[in-house]
Amino acid sequence: MKLMTKRGYIRLFSYSIAIVAVLAGFAIVNMNMAANYKAQLENNYQQSLNELSETMDSIETNLTKSIYSNSDKMLYEISSDLYSECTKAKDALSRLPVGQMNLSSTYKFISQASDYATYIAQKTASGETVSQEEHNNLSTLLNYATQLNDSISSMVSVCNNGGLITASNVKNENNVTVNSLTNDMTTAESAFKDYPTLLYDGPFADAVLNRESQMLKDAEAYSKDDAADIAAYAMGCSYDQVSFQSEEDGNVPCYVFSYGQKTVGITKNGGYVAYMLYGGKITKSTITEENAVNIAKDYLEKLGYENMTETYYMTDNNVCVINFAYSVSGVIYYSDLIKVGVSMNNGEVVSIEAKGFLVNHRDRAKFSADKTQEELQKNISPYLTVMNVKKCVIPKDNGTEANCYEFHCESNETNEEVLIYVNTDTGAEENILLLLYSDGGTLTK
Repeated sequence: MKLMTKRGYIRLFSYSIAIVAVLAGFAIVNMNMAANYKAQLENNYQQSLNELSETMDSIETNLTKSIYSNSDKMLYEISSDLYSECTKAKDALSRLPVGQMNLSSTYKFISQASDYATYIAQKTASGETVSQEEHNNLSTLLNYATQLNDSISSMVSVCNNGGLITASNVKNENNVTVNSLTNDMTTAESAFKDYPTLLYDGPFADAVLNRESQMLKDAEAYSKDDAADIAAYAMGCSYDQVSFQSEEDGNVPCYVFSYGQKTVGITKNGGYVAYMLYGGKITKSTITEENAVNIAKDYLEKLGYENMTETYYMTDNNVCVINFAYSVSGVIYYSDLIKVGVSMNNGEVVSIEAKGFLVNHRDRAKFSADKTQEELQKNISPYLTVMNVKKCVIPKDNGTEANCYEFHCESNETNEEVLIYVNTDTGAEENILLLLYSDGGTLTK
């Protein structure tokens, strides 16, 4: 038998090392591929979870509106929106590991809400009225929508803080898997078992922003130099400190200027301040919201925006953003909207958004009403108590406007506040908005 030479041993050892290196390389590649796949899967899961959270929020909102509506037409529209949101929620849910995340009860709920929304929509479309029992069923759905929405929001919060769906560690602060509502949902199902399985910063800010501005169309043309003067005034600096940036086209053509961390757009026709943006960070708060509102209102008057009434405000990151709407003769025109941001540190105006006003403001016919406030108030849901009433004009999705009474109401059951907009000519409910109060201010949805 021939013995292996020293060179042979060396060659064999080298081959072995090479094979091990190749195998290690394959292992590393496979591990990287697996890690990349897992990361991509986690990203997809969390994106789907966020979509589910957003749609659950819309479902809860629409169910709340359905309880407060006393109009068949509005209830039909809400039910149609609810069905659409349920379809989106099912799609998002289909991309999640339902069993692993204890989301089977969520799927049951969405299916029930979807079927019931269709049932209510078809019933109201045929001219039938929603009964007390059916109203109670909507309340039951809303109750579970709130629970599920809170649980899913908790999951999103955990994931935002490092929790991984792929690692099955989506836990709450008590280390308990959230959204375990199976038993409660089993009880809830009995409420619907006898019903057949049947096959959209200010509330009206973006309704008609794409049309041509009649206000600017026939206004005087301004030169770039004239616009620079206005920009300096708006940003609180001198003319020679202003830097020209660019020109903007679109339905509100502007000259764009900057100074420090502020950027401002001045309309080419009319010389109005269309917007101002602020790129800095405000780290503290020393003034009150009441101060901020007064500062913003005075600022608008100095810019030539008169007859503006504050409606709602919200404070975030030490900036108070106040919504103003054009108001004359006791009528609020919600299409003519301007938002102003005020620094809560020193009261400096740091932002303005006036395109809603510039696009929508125009001479209108005098506010009229075929039906009296008293007549229309009788049609408000018996589950609500009217707190106050305002005359207003609101935009509709088709670009027209509707004269309305705004009924500010409170729920007799939950004390939640809601705004009901009733058409003064037809008596139809045109819109329903929920009021959300927080330490930062008031929002609507």
